[in-house]
Amino acid sequence: MLARTIATLCAIAPLAGCVSYQDPRTPEQQKLALQRAANELVGSYTITDSRNDDGRRYTQAFVSKQDGSDQLSLQLVGPAAGAITLAGSDCRGWYAENRRYTAMQCDALTGEVNFFSLMRQANPDPVNSGTMPSSFETMVVPQGSYLFDIADRSGRHHYYVLTKTPLQQMPETPGAMRRWPAPRSTQ
Repeated sequence: MLARTIATLCAIAPLAGCVSYQDPRTPEQQKLALQRAANELVGSYTITDSRNDDGRRYTQAFVSKQDGSDQLSLQLVGPAAGAITLAGSDCRGWYAENRRYTAMQCDALTGEVNFFSLMRQANPDPVNSGTMPSSFETMVVPQGSYLFDIADRSGRHHYYVLTKTPLQQMPETPGAMRRWPAPRSTQ
């Protein structure tokens, strides 16, 4: 009996690694975190560093919501490769108050890319290849910057450090015509 129990445990133990991740948050909490993360991550970015870029030399990234949903699209632009757009599906979001942690991971709708993720770094964080010897020099993502990770179906990752570009606010000249209708006064 003891031998059978041990044999059963030895047979089941390798299967424990096959269990998928179950998010402990309620569906409402997941949806709220996704909305907040998407709202914070949407914007224009400058690419300040990269690893495994394959010579594409992207310089800018634009993150937007698809059709008013909380699914992200990300466009990378560079002089060498032009522009590439990654549309996400089944996006998952994480958000902590006070900008401590914001992240999204989306499955990609393209054949070559498995998923992509965008994460705001609350603390400086190194990114390395995880191999010995290292396949690339360690890249540090500074505090307040964003790590963008593209995972190919082959298992290879492409890493980019993004810095959010502040919105350009144009001062309004008194008496100047507006490009859109002004709200009507109730008086």
